[in-house]
Amino acid sequence: MLEYAGFSIYTGVWINHGAPNRLLGSTLTLSTRNGGLLTAFLAIFISLAGLAFWRIVSFALHQIRAGKAFQDGFHHQQQLIFRNTSSASGAFWQMLQLPYYWGKDARSVWMRTLPFALLALTNVVVFAIAAIFSSEVIKAAGKGVLLRSPGCGSLEFGNDDNAFNEFRAAFFTVSLNDTTEASAYTRNCYGSNANGLRCNRYVQRKISWETNLNASCPFADDLCFFGKNGAMKMDTGPIDSYHALGINFPKAERITYRKVTTCSPLRTPAKYRTVWNETDPQYMAYGDTYDRFLFGPILDSENLTHTYQYNRHSIAVKFAYTLWSVFTGGPWRPVPALLQTNSDVSLFFLAANSLTYGAPVSDPFFSANIPRSFSNPETNVNTTLYEPDDWVNVLGCIDQYQYCNVNNNKCTALMGSESAVESILALNVSNKQLEIAARFAPRQLMLGMHYSVNGRGSAALRASESVYELSQIGLSNDQWMNEVLSWFAISVAKIQEIPIRWATGPLYVPPGAKLKRASLPEEIQLCKSQIILSPGGTTSFSVLGIGIILIVGTLLMLLSLFLDSLIIYFRSKFHKNDYKRVQWALDGIFQLHRLAYEAAGQGTWTGGANSIPITKQGDLIRVPEFHTDSRHPTLHMRERREDPAQHSDQITTALSSDQSPGDYMDRKMPFFSSAPVSASETET
Repeated sequence: MLEYAGFSIYTGVWINHGAPNRLLGSTLTLSTRNGGLLTAFLAIFISLAGLAFWRIVSFALHQIRAGKAFQDGFHHQQQLIFRNTSSASGAFWQMLQLPYYWGKDARSVWMRTLPFALLALTNVVVFAIAAIFSSEVIKAAGKGVLLRSPGCGSLEFGNDDNAFNEFRAAFFTVSLNDTTEASAYTRNCYGSNANGLRCNRYVQRKISWETNLNASCPFADDLCFFGKNGAMKMDTGPIDSYHALGINFPKAERITYRKVTTCSPLRTPAKYRTVWNETDPQYMAYGDTYDRFLFGPILDSENLTHTYQYNRHSIAVKFAYTLWSVFTGGPWRPVPALLQTNSDVSLFFLAANSLTYGAPVSDPFFSANIPRSFSNPETNVNTTLYEPDDWVNVLGCIDQYQYCNVNNNKCTALMGSESAVESILALNVSNKQLEIAARFAPRQLMLGMHYSVNGRGSAALRASESVYELSQIGLSNDQWMNEVLSWFAISVAKIQEIPIRWATGPLYVPPGAKLKRASLPEEIQLCKSQIILSPGGTTSFSVLGIGIILIVGTLLMLLSLFLDSLIIYFRSKFHKNDYKRVQWALDGIFQLHRLAYEAAGQGTWTGGANSIPITKQGDLIRVPEFHTDSRHPTLHMRERREDPAQHSDQITTALSSDQSPGDYMDRKMPFFSSAPVSASETET
């Protein structure tokens, strides 16, 4: 495990269920240090496999070229290269040296050299590239790592009436913090210029959605500012629990989640608003005038008959925007013109207060077209600014949700948060699928547009970012769309965070809340199945890729070690192409060494057909004399002393087995004949 703040990364073998099958999805996650060691080992291993492969190729070439016909020295020196050069690079270099020294003393030296030299070079290049790019071959199926945390679980808010305010404060604190984090993430990662350093948390950087600017307005026609088909609709489409959210369950255990939001600026006809004056001198607002909006009562402890009220005196307080929202998940009960049976409804009330605008604004949510001239006495310059057209502008949204079972393609209808949760069981979901859905159910209300704004006030407005000294600068005529898109992005980012927050556990537990740890088997399994992008310090490999390299490389090495021995054994046993076996033996460096000294009469040798011949114990041989021709050194000849009785016994044994002395010597102690070669033998 690699420890981070509040969580750790699992190191070891695991299955990434995003791959087509378990074999392709087998993943090994290691620390960066151990991963570097593994990568280096595999690169060296591939290089060794390249040596083994060349050993196999060179053996095959030697045996194919070995024949009974006489060949020139150039041919035999090439055979020596195949027999004794262990690396392709060494063979390549020696092959290029042969034409240089032979020149015109052999026929077509370059034509006879280049094919083999290029073959050796190809072997070097291919295995060098394979070693360099071995990290690509063993790259894991995905970029994610498995998250672990001892605090896996979720916050639980109590319902003790005696501590209601504490629970309520805890809930809104958590909600506001979640919204603030999601807002920061969308600003960094949902734009075209994403900040990569801050966007490496989720397996999918952003969840995209489709936007329809001519959607049907969900409210009464007399309320919809742009008419029946002037609303803006945002639809995420199916959000896959693995691909988008990183919940590492097999395909049969996944679900998809969908969020659809439709918004429109609203008109405020006289029947939905009234002007009210405070006449009670006991109140600080005595004498103030209020605009009250009658879109449904607020059935809380005050039992307000109006939805929202605005004090016109606020224009003199010298502050900018105020933004307030209500939604059907709380005590607000909307009027029939706004009531939706299949969705959650949110209303947003925006007041510009003391703001003025540098240019007229026709956006219905920020409407400002009342000119007002200002004169600067110092410069005598007149400036025209624009005041809001109304004290308060209103915008309405509906939120709908949908769950789908990917196994049977059954889906709930698009509906409000509570109804969608209640309909999940009708999809015939498994326990694991139900557990995934259970992560969204208690937090689904906080995915609505209301909670993208609630508690943030004017900070929830992108327009506030261009306010300077109570003057609004550079506002577009479709600013309401920018604001709605921003709020929707926040709600989508919260969807991305829900499964990760469950797996890590809450970052803190405020007073009035408690941590409910995972306890059921499905909950614990979900805790162990969350994928995130690697925060650094780890490297993931494909177990299949590692296995292929190790298996193929090991087979090549074993084959290179035993191939020649096995073939030589069978040729010796069955006397099939036995001359090839003899040539392989004689071309070896140790047999060449024997032949040279034996021809000079030095040493009593045995094992002439083995890989390594040896001399009689205590037998000494001489090195070349220093006084010999340095341009053509030779071995010193001396009289060879043999035991006549032993030699006679060997000949007698050969003759008694119907073998000629020559046959016996050919198989037990091969040597090169010094007899002259006839023309017929040369042709053969």
